Amino acid sequence: MMFVSAISFVAILLFAIGLYGVITSRVGIKMLISIEIMINSAILNLIGIGSYFYAGSGTISPYVFALFAIAIGVIESAVGLGLLIAVYHRFGRIDISLLREIRW
Repeated sequence: MMFVSAISFVAILLFAIGLYGVITSRVGIKMLISIEIMINSAILNLIGIGSYFYAGSGTISPYVFALFAIAIGVIESAVGLGLLIAVYHRFGRIDISLLREIRW
């Protein structure tokens, strides 16, 4: 149980760091990296809890769910970078408040 609580503590700490980055930053790249930190903390927590509760059972491994979460994180990064590149091409700088001025 100590192993799971240590992993959960690290995951909560990483999530808090990512949340702080999202709340305090207005630069798009910093926000995107902070969101990635939050997603990775959720994946870490999923693997930690899943390996504790489902170790040795014949069910689907929590690593499969982690792979799905990683794939979703990659897609989120690609879409976010695409939006930031569009903002940079249009305005010459990356500021998250500029997303309001783009008409889709």
